[in-house]
Amino acid sequence: MSDMNKKLILVVALLLPLLSGCGIISLGYNYADAYLRYSINSYTSFNDAQKETIKQEVNLFMLWHRKKMLPEYSRFLQELQRTAQSGAALRKEDVGRFRSEVRALYVKTLQPAVRPAASLLGASDAAQIQELEKSFAKENKKQQDKELAGSKDEQLRKRAERTVDFLENLVGGFNDKQLEKIRDMSRNLPFATAIYIRQREANQARLIELLSNNRSEEEIAAFLNSWLLTPEAITSPDERDTMRNFEAASDEMIASVYQMLTDRQKKTLLKNIQKYIDTMQELASRT
Repeated sequence: MSDMNKKLILVVALLLPLLSGCGIISLGYNYADAYLRYSINSYTSFNDAQKETIKQEVNLFMLWHRKKMLPEYSRFLQELQRTAQSGAALRKEDVGRFRSEVRALYVKTLQPAVRPAASLLGASDAAQIQELEKSFAKENKKQQDKELAGSKDEQLRKRAERTVDFLENLVGGFNDKQLEKIRDMSRNLPFATAIYIRQREANQARLIELLSNNRSEEEIAAFLNSWLLTPEAITSPDERDTMRNFEAASDEMIASVYQMLTDRQKKTLLKNIQKYIDTMQELASRT
């Protein structure tokens, strides 16, 4: 996950995959159960009984998610919409509050999956654990190649371009002056990508260790829950400082980007937020 995907204007990306329109969001959500099953099964070779368990648990999760979480996403977006409609300046503190709310929604979304995941993982045999470890390594290598390849200057340039691309999907095209400012602000943010990747790798290694030592389902669930709630606990104090500095600087950047939006761009943003709200409410009504 790229650094900027954790921030305010990119908030919806943490809730549902945003592609090119709400019709695609709706289509994607309707097939989310199949995608989740495919994703889970891609990590290791589960046997038929395990695959059936995955199918049942995914179905239960999606029913719960449609009924409980989609309305919460919609309420959050409505709050975001009201802030944008107020015409008031967006402050760094506002961005930080929204970021915290997104994090809370993210945790609430994933917590019901902790116990089923612990049960499934706890029953894995040695071959499955070894395959899982290889899948983690392959996934991490792919992200490293994408986000950490090249010189530091090249990494910063790529991060800035990813930020621009994502923002333009929400608000429309930027003019040359806006592009120059956004790229410059992005390049001056602390670079925390490598820390986030190492943090994930360390937590994955700890999970593999627990599985390899045949730890109990309760211990595995406790670890998964701690990973979800405090993923940074495994990092060093200096790394946590960098992450906090990155978040604070990013909050300030988002507030600045919002202030430079034209009336047309703000209308586009509001229109997209409303489309997302309508789509989520329509999906939730199908329960």
